[in-house]
Amino acid sequence: MQTSLLIARIAGPVLAVLGIGALINGTAYAEVSRQLLGNSAMVALSGVLGLTAGLAILNAHPRWTPDWRSLVTGLGWLLSLMGVFRIFAPDLVRFVGATSNPRVVVVLAVVFIAAGGILTFKGYGAEQPPGQRKE
Repeated sequence: MQTSLLIARIAGPVLAVLGIGALINGTAYAEVSRQLLGNSAMVALSGVLGLTAGLAILNAHPRWTPDWRSLVTGLGWLLSLMGVFRIFAPDLVRFVGATSNPRVVVVLAVVFIAAGGILTFKGYGAEQPPGQRKE
């Protein structure tokens, strides 16, 4: 449980802030995306970073549970798979990104806010198991 809380405390706020930022300043996020997708080397590098983060999460938290902690494991798998995809097929990622609908950004932003909100609440606001103290 402690590992789940630690990952939730890190990933939750990051996801929530990314989602809020994308909703508030969608034009800037679209430009950043355009610049990133315009460079195959950056796509591949972001794949290495995503794969590294995903594998770090999966090594620390490899379990599926019938509660919120599966969101942590799912995040690890998602990052790992996206990383592999970006490393193996950076040109395909560039093509898909260039042809995506702007509404996709809004949908992803809402998903990021929801997932980030759940993880942040569970990481910082949820009750600690007996014998563990909140710091």
